[in-house]
Amino acid sequence: MGKDIIALMLQEYEHFTRAERKIADYALEHQEQTQYISITDLSSQCGVAVSTVSLFCRKLKLAGFNDFKLELARAALPAREALCEPGSEIMAEDSAATVMGKVLSAVQDALSNAYHMLSERELHRAADLVFQAGQVICLGQGNHAVVALAAWAQFSTTSPKFKTIQDSHMQTVVLSTLSKGDVVLYFSYSGATHELLEAVEVIRARGAKLILVTRYPNSPASAYADVVLLCGPNEQPFQFGSTSALMAQLYVVEVLLSEFVRRNPEAAEENRRSVGKALTQKCV
Repeated sequence: MGKDIIALMLQEYEHFTRAERKIADYALEHQEQTQYISITDLSSQCGVAVSTVSLFCRKLKLAGFNDFKLELARAALPAREALCEPGSEIMAEDSAATVMGKVLSAVQDALSNAYHMLSERELHRAADLVFQAGQVICLGQGNHAVVALAAWAQFSTTSPKFKTIQDSHMQTVVLSTLSKGDVVLYFSYSGATHELLEAVEVIRARGAKLILVTRYPNSPASAYADVVLLCGPNEQPFQFGSTSALMAQLYVVEVLLSEFVRRNPEAAEENRRSVGKALTQKCV
């Protein structure tokens, strides 16, 4: 892209429709916030349809809304470097000890943020669904597939009803055979990926329940989830799945696991003893 996105919006402003001008006005006035907002939240803030935001991005010769946020981030890089708190960014000249401290601070901030975002009411509802479920399928895409795998590894020591599938085709196969008493625990930072929205359609058709762990309460998938567990820091557009975001989701996993175990500690302990006894055979 020749011009940065700010200059391009100003250049094309007179050619925008009234609805598109609302989007441009918001992005120009709230450039930093727009980099972290979801397409659903932006459409709500501007009072326009989600499809209008997509058309606006394409009119700017962009692939979509995420591409728009990337271009906003590129345009804001000089300002961000000038305004960021001294010592908050990892610099090339930093020592290993300094990097360790900065990363620790970022993770601590992410965990603190996750604690404050997590709703006690929604947590109880999620724990009840998981406890009552016939089976619980832990799913995620990309980096979040790692969180789904970790969730399954933790929960499977307490009950045999937890499962996970990494292959996207096999995920569809499993989802298409769900029963009404089953639950899907899905991890997605944006709550707006094609894979998740396709999964939502299958889950709804089967009458199963969906627990969504996401950053955005108004994401497209959140509207169809039975329970939404919010967590996650504001990721910079160039991070593409930060460790801090994964740590925040793992925090939610640990809290949900504790709530699940509290509902039947005897059964969980019996399963853990069985697992522990079998695993001791793996040690030298």
